[in-house]
Amino acid sequence: MTPVIRLLLTASLPALLAGGGLLLACARPATGQQPPLDATAPLPTAAAGGRNAIGPGLRPTIPQAVSRPEAWPTGTPRQGTTGSKNVLSSIRENPGAPLEPLGPEKAVRQTLATEIDRALADRAAGPPTDAGVVPASHELPVRTGAESGGLQTLDMATVVARIGPEVVLVADLLTPRALDHVVQETQRLSLSRDQIRELRLAICRSMLTGGNYIDTMLVYVDALREIPKDKIPEIRKNVDKSFDEHMLPRLMTEASVATVTEYEHHLRAKEQSLERSRKTFFEQGLAQEWLRKNTDVSEEIPHADMIASYENRIEEYKFPAKVRFEALTVKVRAGRTRKQAWDRLAAMGNEVLAQRPFADVAREKSDGPTARDGGVFDWTSRGSLASKRLDEAVFSLPVGQLSAIIEDEPSLNLPDVQALHIVRVMERAEAGQTPFLEAQVAIKQALLEERRRKAIDEYMAKLRERTPVWTIFDDESEAGRGQTGSAPRR
Repeated sequence: MTPVIRLLLTASLPALLAGGGLLLACARPATGQQPPLDATAPLPTAAAGGRNAIGPGLRPTIPQAVSRPEAWPTGTPRQGTTGSKNVLSSIRENPGAPLEPLGPEKAVRQTLATEIDRALADRAAGPPTDAGVVPASHELPVRTGAESGGLQTLDMATVVARIGPEVVLVADLLTPRALDHVVQETQRLSLSRDQIRELRLAICRSMLTGGNYIDTMLVYVDALREIPKDKIPEIRKNVDKSFDEHMLPRLMTEASVATVTEYEHHLRAKEQSLERSRKTFFEQGLAQEWLRKNTDVSEEIPHADMIASYENRIEEYKFPAKVRFEALTVKVRAGRTRKQAWDRLAAMGNEVLAQRPFADVAREKSDGPTARDGGVFDWTSRGSLASKRLDEAVFSLPVGQLSAIIEDEPSLNLPDVQALHIVRVMERAEAGQTPFLEAQVAIKQALLEERRRKAIDEYMAKLRERTPVWTIFDDESEAGRGQTGSAPRR
């Protein structure tokens, strides 16, 4: 593979193939009246540390009641908002969500599910028929030159794989979206004919060796084994009708065409057809619904299992103390003495006490790293600040109260640079642990998802064992493993 094609695939193919596979600013608290900051007060000595550095007349205290951010586990959402209070919600994105299609696809898939249920209900009692099933011991015929890894042509009718009795053509893999990608890259990079062929071949390779296409077809073939053969045409007819009613209008809109005939011309220009689009959707939809039926794990999760899961993963339900605060900072640097910095910061603090917005003062005069954001530090965990004195202050001050001047201790990395701070705590959440009662819904979803994943793995292993699979890239895979021979994959 040339460097150009390798770069194109690395940069673009994940997005190109995405979705193609089946399987898988807070209101500021009101401040109380505080005495002005005295710029003439004696400066703390450099040796002063701990609480002495916070300033005279202000001892750090732990407030009796503090607010908890609404997004936190066990937090109280503001009126009119909803949100999960479970820790697992932040660990697993949409935990336990089913493979539920969105938009028009939902209606089409519902039609398909109904048709499958009807066909299975009509099936005569007795063992499943083996009609049309390829035995696991089936020997594939000797490959012809057109089916070998050394393809000289790659037209849309070229056979690139077999999954059980199903033949996979290039046209099954080079979807309209994939072909759009080929056209765009050809125009952008002025690809030669050989490079275009190599790019098309690389897309097919990725679909068959790196994606979920083969797994989808394995499930599809299994569905064809079990569903009565005489019911398949009727199912396909009803699904195609639903596809035309719900999916086709959206596809036409995306292609910027007004009629079905125009859309068919649009597809033919890409070496595709509306019939193939219907076929691809039917295969994927049937596989998805069949997967649901064979990996159903909707039974109840025992309460004891949920408690055991909670206790075994108790660390995941703990959360540290965090705080949101705003800060005014003045650095002691060349051309500015420590006293000048102190006086400047005291004047800034007095402006805030005189009701000037904290954010305005910070943007205009602060030297802090968040001055552009009005001096606001977003949620910060205890111990994460470089300054121990500052960390102690923001986790001790009452919410909404302006601190006295805090003198930073010298940094190990920058011993000659010091900073003075005034802070005000906006919100604080103390360390805690999500109780089981609040976490049990997410725990149940996680256990169901774990069961479902196990059921899928076992089901797919069974299908791979009983269904022969061959692709034109098998020899490449065997060569990469240092193997010889051309036996089909199981």
